[in-house]
Amino acid sequence: MVEEIQDRQVEIISNSLEKLSIALCVTGGIAAIESPKLARQFRRHSASVKAYVTENALKFIGEASLVWGTNQPIVKELTGNSEHICLEDIVLVAPATLNTTDKIFLGIADNPVTTLVASALGQKKPVYLAPTMHLSLYNNPVFQENLKKSDMYGIKIIEPRIGEGKAKIPYLKEIVKIVIDDFKDYKK
Repeated sequence: MVEEIQDRQVEIISNSLEKLSIALCVTGGIAAIESPKLARQFRRHSASVKAYVTENALKFIGEASLVWGTNQPIVKELTGNSEHICLEDIVLVAPATLNTTDKIFLGIADNPVTTLVASALGQKKPVYLAPTMHLSLYNNPVFQENLKKSDMYGIKIIEPRIGEGKAKIPYLKEIVKIVIDDFKDYKK
């Protein structure tokens, strides 16, 4: 863990997610700008959060903001350190682009996010996807067919907000509430 620096500390508002570790996977969409705030929201409920990113995610958000949000180094490439093996309790892909979502459902593991998800699924760990994209992409029939397979693979879809021709990332408090509700009895 990165040294706890005053600027990266968060006010703890509950212990709802105490001892829960979350892999926050960030993909290449404009909604990635919400990721550091989402990480801090989880930390306010006592979760630990580590960020995994695709190369395209870093076109929308800088590494420093994710380190600030998670208080941990990010994983941005696959190396010989086996960072692709999921050690966290749950995986949340937010935002989940069409490209990353379709790769997940096809079993393609070619970057830190898709490889981590493959590892989590292989361990039967909870995986959440928050699809975020232009509405024409969200309505793509191949994408929609893949979403229908989510239960079969143990993947939970966090429905987007629809507006302005977009499938937008849900309100951050809604994402956090879903995880809290699912893990309210979770304690290691």
